[in-house]
Amino acid sequence: MELGKIGFCGVDCSACPDLQNEKCPGCRESVWPEGDACPPVACCGERKIPCCGLCPDFPCPMMREFYGESESHEEAYRRMRFLRGEVQGDENAAKNHPV
Repeated sequence: MELGKIGFCGVDCSACPDLQNEKCPGCRESVWPEGDACPPVACCGERKIPCCGLCPDFPCPMMREFYGESESHEEAYRRMRFLRGEVQGDENAAKNHPV
């Protein structure tokens, strides 16, 4: 899994409807104005971690809500669990693992 194509939250940016609809500028390739960063971007920056899945508090209450918002967010949750070693197999198998 190449983290450069995966948002801090775990969403696959290349398939993200928010990025495609210009609701999100893409966290890895954008410079966010101070105080206006996406919550996962801000939190990962403060904790100096590359993504939410590597946080000792994963999934925190804020991200639990986020991961329940849409199918792409649920897939992001499974991807982060795979990264943590909580889901066995390859990344495609992780997509089909229940949240």
